[in-house]
Parts: sequence; structure tokens; C-alpha cells
Amino acid sequence: MPELPEATTSGKLPRLFVATQPDSCRIVKTIQADATQAEMPAHPAGSRASNGHVYVLESSSKALRGCTNAQTPLYPPLYSTTQKEPPVPISTHGLVLVDAETHPRNVLLKFLDNKGRVYWCQIQLLKHTVSQIFNKCDWEEAICVVDSASRGFKVAIAFEFKDHVLAFLTLDLLVQFYWSEDRTQMPAQQPDVYLEFPRFLDDLVAWITQRRTIQSNRAGNAMTLVRGTTEIFAGAGVYTISELWHMAGLSPNLTEAEVFDSPSRTARLCAAFYHFGKEAHTTLWPLVQRFLQDYVICVRPEHRLLYSERLHVWGKDRSYVTERFHDLMTRFEAACAERSTDDVWIREFTPSDGPFDVFEPDLVRHALEHEQLNLGSLIFGSELWTTLHASAHLPVACLADENALSRFFRTTPSEFTIAVLGDDWLDPSAYSYLFHLDSKASRARHPRTHLYRASNADIWSVIPAYPNNSAPIFRPRPSRSSTSTKSKSKLSLASAPEVTPMLEGDAETREKALLTYKIRYTQEFTVGPLDYCGIARRIKGRGQDIIFYCKGDPRALKFYHRRLALAEVTAKLKVRGEEKQGLSPKVLAGVEKKVARIPAAALTATSNKENVEGDKPNPKKRRSADRGLALSGLVLSPRKRRRLSS
Repeated sequence: MPELPEATTSGKLPRLFVATQPDSCRIVKTIQADATQAEMPAHPAGSRASNGHVYVLESSSKALRGCTNAQTPLYPPLYSTTQKEPPVPISTHGLVLVDAETHPRNVLLKFLDNKGRVYWCQIQLLKHTVSQIFNKCDWEEAICVVDSASRGFKVAIAFEFKDHVLAFLTLDLLVQFYWSEDRTQMPAQQPDVYLEFPRFLDDLVAWITQRRTIQSNRAGNAMTLVRGTTEIFAGAGVYTISELWHMAGLSPNLTEAEVFDSPSRTARLCAAFYHFGKEAHTTLWPLVQRFLQDYVICVRPEHRLLYSERLHVWGKDRSYVTERFHDLMTRFEAACAERSTDDVWIREFTPSDGPFDVFEPDLVRHALEHEQLNLGSLIFGSELWTTLHASAHLPVACLADENALSRFFRTTPSEFTIAVLGDDWLDPSAYSYLFHLDSKASRARHPRTHLYRASNADIWSVIPAYPNNSAPIFRPRPSRSSTSTKSKSKLSLASAPEVTPMLEGDAETREKALLTYKIRYTQEFTVGPLDYCGIARRIKGRGQDIIFYCKGDPRALKFYHRRLALAEVTAKLKVRGEEKQGLSPKVLAGVEKKVARIPAAALTATSNKENVEGDKPNPKKRRSADRGLALSGLVLSPRKRRRLSS
């Protein structure tokens, strides 16, 4: 599933295109796509679609995309025709791209046709998808020449304009399309946590209320639940969840009830999500813009790791934390170690002994500085928040607690207050100040991360999981009435709900799951907007970088294709520690066979030397300054030798 950062940047790229190109350059000329394996036989033999090349969709196209039981048309239904009618080119409708909206799981494109009708296209990213905007030359000479099985990605849909092509690229064509004249009728109605924070909290409160009415003790893993609740935590996928849990100071094996029956924990999770979302909108996009070649994202191999530097724990060997965070973590580890020898440990909180959550306010700073909607009083309690607010010199508006989440917990029925004891899992003595003034404080310590596994997903954390002999406090099935006054249940081993133990990966498994390992030694894509199949590759060439807009780009010298192929097989040798043995003749033959399959360039290139098929380019030759001037057409005056006086 795509995550909030990747989906956000995929929406910002077409928005940049709209902002920088005139209307005349944003009129749709054709809509193109790759055919699926099932669709190819239906196309005429020898056609582009049957050969696996991107092709132009006609108005009679019946191509469908999306989930098996709910597929939707790829071609806009408003302009479609029947098989019996003559096809009508999409260009006749004068469809102009006028806007693009970002969304945690979708990209929404707004068009205006020559009849004044607004037409929306929602591109739902069921799997990781990236948007790229190619100029027509690169599109026609590279993407269109290489078939979908060889180029390294598939074209889910592409809109051809005058000079550019906006394409959505994916590995498996698992993308859904919705077309509508009414934006409010589109399925993508989940709020973006950064752009619509109040609405997000409203939806969250309704969701928690609904979850409390089901016939369950809500003892399932909270991380797994949040990751699967896409209607609320839209864009919070596998790696985002680990980041949010770290930022909120939560142990990875807390249950649903332990998180969402706690005002502080719930508020911290919301604050972390808001901070994460704001970073995606405000600081991540400038990073991506550094690697734009025209409108195409293209990176060198070493750039693929840049996004990981923004992450706290996911795929990291160590995490940089503050001294305060490290002290709280050490105390939490000690408490877990001490109680791990008990027969059973009911995870009950006491203000004197904790255990205290490992929370660092710096990690959710954007949320704590939010003037219109602030969760500080829910996180710390009103009294402590007033003190911390003053220490950070925040505006008075940050003291207000009139929001949906605060109102919800003020009216929480008594059967759900069993978790709300003392200061709600935080140690007040650890927070004599709110934010660190020294920018270096965030890198004071660097503890090793833990890799856990739950529900077939990796979980990364520096905060350890509660030991397997621990169990959450029992939650009785709630009353349907919001005015219920049930008494708290007595804590005992018999009343503790069963929880699936969380398993930690061994050293070898952990090493192979590190982002640095995957990028250096495998061909796997990792996370972030700079590392995916549709990202163009930039490698060092003679004097300037060579850009591969896809695998098998026919315009590049075969020398560079060979170099990339050799790098792939060499990386596998390094994994096994066999790099000193060299490549076997069989492996080398496979490389040459792979290079030989690269298609010839369709058009003459601008630089003959850069696009002639052949072996390694000639080495550089030394040239004198005089020769350079002569070649430029300048005439050199003869120089007289001066005789040195004796």
C-alpha cells in the first residue's frame, strides 16, 4: 500500500506542472497505458499492445483496472463510445488539466473540457505508484520503445500533452481509476491529517466510539489495527506506523484498548501523525525537487538512501535520540527486565512506579505548536501543559483544548477510564522543559533498533516490546449506553486477555532487513519517493551523468547497460562474500545476453558520439590550449623567443 509521503509527492508533481505550464500546453492529446497480460491477446497480432508496448486508448476501450470484484473503466466514461461507433479522439474534447490534489492514498486530477464541464479523475494507488512527467522526446525514444516486461515498470495511465506526458508508473498495474463530474462523489473522502486536522479528529472519535460497541475486549495489536484502518489513518502503511509509534513514545505490542482508552496515548499518536504529515507536505517536497530533471525524478544510487536519513527507526541500524528519550527508554527497559521473571505481569500503571512511556515532545513539535488545534493538555494534563507551554513561549492559543478529541475524553463512560490513572503513562518529572534549544540535542544518543514481526509485517522500534509474560488490563464489554457507570473490574490473571506474543528477529534477519543492506546488496526497492521502479537512474558518464529513463533505454551506450548489469550481479556476490572470486563465464555470458536484448534507438540522437552502439568510449586525450583556440577559429600571433641577458 502506498504511504502518505509517496502519495503526497505524486500529487505535488502534476500540481507543479499545472503551475508552470500554460493552458495550451496542458490539453490532453491522447490517453495511453500498458495492457495487462490478460488483455494482450485481445489486441491485433503485431500491435503495440499485443507486443507489450504502451499504446493509445481509443474511445471504445473496455479496459478495466482495480480490485477484482470492483474494477472501473480506465478510459473516461463521459467520452467513451461503443464498439459499433467510430472512435472519437480524446483531443476533440479539449480536455485541459487545470489542477491536481494531493491525498494520502490517491492523486486527484481536475480537467475542464471545451464545453465548460469539470471532470475529475481519481487515481487510487492500491500499491506503490509514482508519477513522472516526461518530455515527449524521452517518452517516445525510451519509454515507448521498450516493452513493459523489460523497462522495469508498467504504465498504469499516461496523459499526453503538447510537449510532455504525465504518467503513473507501477510494478503490477494495481491501480484503480474513478471518473466523475462531481468531486464530492469520488470515493477518496478520507481527510489528509495535515490539511484537515479537525476533520481527522472528528472521524477518529467516531471510529473509536464504533470500535467500543463491538463484542470484543479490543486486545488486538494496535499497530496492526491502525495500519489496516485506511478510512481513518489514510497513508499510514507498514513503515509509517513504526515511525508514528516511535514519535508517540509507544511500545510496539500495546493493544487497541491500551492506546485508544488513554487520552495521552491517543493524543500523542494523533500529534505524531500530524507532524509526519506536515513534514511530507513542507520539507519532503523540496528534497524531491532537488532531483528533478525537467519534471522527471532521477537519482544516483547513493541518493536512494537520502530519504532514510529522515526516518527515525524503519530499517535503521541505530536511531538518534535525545538524552531525555534515552533516559526514559533505559528506565522502561529496566522495568520490563525486572517484571519479566514474574509469572504474569498485568500492565497496570501507577504514578510512582510507572512504567512510563518513552515520549520526546521534540518529535511532535509541529502539533504542539499548532495554534488552531492543540493537543498539549490531553498529552500532558492541563497543569503540566500550562507550565511547559510557558517554558516554550508558545502563543496563548495553544492552551485551548476545545477540540473533538478533548471533548470525547471528557465525556468518556466510566468503563473506559480503567487506563486513565495518575498522569496517564507519562513521568511529569522528565518534562521540566518542552523543547530542546540545542539542535544537536536530537543526536545525543544512538541506541540500536529492534526488529519485531507481527501480522506478516516488520516492526522497527528502539522502545522494546513488553515481555511476553505481560498482559493488558482486562476491558469488559462496554454498555450500549453512553451513561453507563460500571465499576472497574478487579485485576487478575484470569481476567487478563490473551495476547499473541511479539517475536524479535535474529541478527541475520535484522541485518538483511536494513535499508542500507537492501539498497547496496539487493535489487529490492525500499521506501520513500526516491526509491521505486519508476524513478529514473542517473549514473556517472564521461564528463556528465547518463540518465536512464527506464531499464533498457536504447539511447545509452551498451557500455553503460553492461555496467549496470554487472553491478547487479556483483552486488549478489558481495552478499555471499564471494566478490573476490570474480564473475564466472556463465554469469558474464548472461550479462552479455541481457545487454544484447536492448532494442535499437528509434530515433537519431542529438549527440552521435553519445548514442553510437559500441564498446567502451575512447579514453580522454590531452589537448593543448593552442589547439583548442585554433579549433575555435581564432588566429594566434607568432610569439618571439626572448633571449636572456647574461
